[in-house]
Amino acid sequence: MTFSMDALLGMRLEDAQAVLREQGVSVRVVYTAAPRAAREGGTLRVIRVREGEVTVSAFQDQIKE
Repeated sequence: MTFSMDALLGMRLEDAQAVLREQGVSVRVVYTAAPRAAREGGTLRVIRVREGEVTVSAFQDQIKE
């Protein structure tokens, strides 16, 4: 079975990095956020994959009431 970078989409950054280490793949991590209303905290998740690079953004996993 061959490894597809697309399998990383939506994963938490830590989990994606573990998969990449297992596969012996090294990538650059690029962080991004919305230009307005930047949020503090959240879980970094993979939102884009390219050859040699993954882009991550923070997501609020729990809704505060």
